[in-house]
Amino acid sequence: MTVTNSGFILLFGVLAAIMGTSGCASAPGVSEGQKASPKWTVPSEEEVAAALDNDREMQEAARDLVKLKKDNELMFCKRYREVGSNIPTIKCITEAELRERVMNMTRYRDDMRNKGGKCTRSVGCSGGG
Repeated sequence: MTVTNSGFILLFGVLAAIMGTSGCASAPGVSEGQKASPKWTVPSEEEVAAALDNDREMQEAARDLVKLKKDNELMFCKRYREVGSNIPTIKCITEAELRERVMNMTRYRDDMRNKGGKCTRSVGCSGGG
């Protein structure tokens, strides 16, 4: 993983701030004064590689994302600043959501490639006639 220590500490600091201020429903068996918070850990490179199945497109899509585990589920996270806000937020997606994004990007790219060069005789086409 190519995250620097200062970037990683900052990411966890923002995560802690978000988790501390968000209202979570309490888990069964937890008293009302206590809230069950998710357990965030850092996955090993082997865990990430196993999850990505040595799929080059998946590895490329996950390259710039921070890999974390939330309650033993692999998550891919990125820091964003919403338009009009100076407060950074972290958005995480699961492996399945990342895989779906990659499939959609591949399908869209293939559709655009297949469409290129085909022109029906409509506005903007220079087919003789």
